This record gives sequence, structure tokens and C-alpha cells, in this order.
Amino acid sequence: MRRLILGSGLLRRRDGLLLVRCRYEGEPEPLWTLPGGRQRTGELIKATVNREFREETSLEVEVEELGYVSESVDGEAGLHVVNCTFWVTEAEIRTPVPADPKVVAARFVPLGEALELLRADVLRIPVAAALGGSPHPRYFFFESESIAIPFFAHRRDRARSDA
Repeated sequence: MRRLILGSGLLRRRDGLLLVRCRYEGEPEPLWTLPGGRQRTGELIKATVNREFREETSLEVEVEELGYVSESVDGEAGLHVVNCTFWVTEAEIRTPVPADPKVVAARFVPLGEALELLRADVLRIPVAAALGGSPHPRYFFFESESIAIPFFAHRRDRARSDA
């Protein structure tokens, strides 16, 4: 089973949350997510968050406190994902501009709309908890059977056809 360690960030500006819309291989449409991505070998997760924000939004951020850790296992895909998500602050207030060609949009989205755009359980559930200000839980786990709405559309389509 392949393991991915991700670092991502929650950046609020007034009543908005910064989201990015990214292209993923095999997906018909770009998907909305938090800025972040894969940790490189030898890289601290804090550095991953900083690098990914620069690459996906052109923003420099300061990593603050832990928002949550989420973990998911997709046995069918042979994938184990651990995502560490931190609250971040802007070093300088600027308009986010995608610098990575896979990112088609980067913008602050009103909180209610952000939760609608973050359709996948592995994103929406922990982000909603973090935005709600509840200190617990800060650890979320998802096994294939417990995910009602998966991140990737081809998994959603397969789940519908199995029902």
C-alpha cells in the first residue's frame, strides 16, 4: 500500500476561506480543495505547507497551530493518506494567483460556499469542525467503507453503480 503524507493550510480572510481548484489525472473536472500537497523526502510538513502555498497561490504564509490531522485508507486504490492541516496567516495581504499549471483557480470563498465546494468527506468534515472552532476532535480517520462521498469523481461514480 502506498502512503502519501500531505500538508495543507486553512487561510481565512474576513468571512472567506482560501480554496484552490486543481486538475487531477483521471478526473473530468477540476476539484476544489485546500492549498497543500505532498511532502517531499526530507522536508518538514511546515515547509511543505509553505512551498505548496507559494506554488498554488503565490502567497507567502506563516504556519501557525494545528487545525487537524486526517487519515484515510483506500484499499481498492492501495492508498493510505495522512493529511496534516494547519491554520496559516499571510505574510502580506495580496490577491492569490495560481503559479502551478494544475491549479485553475485560487480564491477566497465565503465559508458556507466553501463547505459546499469541498464535497469529499475527507475534506468537508474536518474543515467544518476546524471552522466551527471546536478543539476536539483534531484527528479524523476514514476507511473506504465509511466514506459516503469520496474525493475523486470516478470513486463516486463507482459507489453509485454499486448501490
